[in-house]
Amino acid sequence: MPGQIDSIFITATPGAPMQSVATAELVAGRGIRGDRNYREAEPHEEQITFIAAEEIERFNQETGLHLGGGDPRRNVVTRGVALDAQVGRRFRIGRASFTGLELCEPCATLGKRLASPPVTPAAVVAAFTHRAGLRARIDVGGTIAPGDAFAV
Repeated sequence: MPGQIDSIFITATPGAPMQSVATAELVAGRGIRGDRNYREAEPHEEQITFIAAEEIERFNQETGLHLGGGDPRRNVVTRGVALDAQVGRRFRIGRASFTGLELCEPCATLGKRLASPPVTPAAVVAAFTHRAGLRARIDVGGTIAPGDAFAV
């Protein structure tokens, strides 16, 4: 089975809970319309983030916690995609195309948000190091939805 989009999350306000959406409108150089990282005025690099569903599931199994797809605060949850292999590469989802920029490493803020006894913030960060997803640039915009194929 080829890789695909499992779910999509956005939030208009930094720090607010991520909301699942049925579709996302991607604007080249700007981001996901309606998301906290969308910038109408000028192109920027922090346009869209991805995380593998398998990494969330691995984290839950190892820690006993029950994170949902939006809890790691990434926009797009994939299934069957080696996201770490996409750094420096171009890929497509539907008509939209992307360039993988860098791994989206976990930060102390994420560690604090996801920590729950007995899992410390440092343990959260350690568990997601090199596994917390991918930051990408939107080269060609379009609309994406869960179930769409991820093509390298």
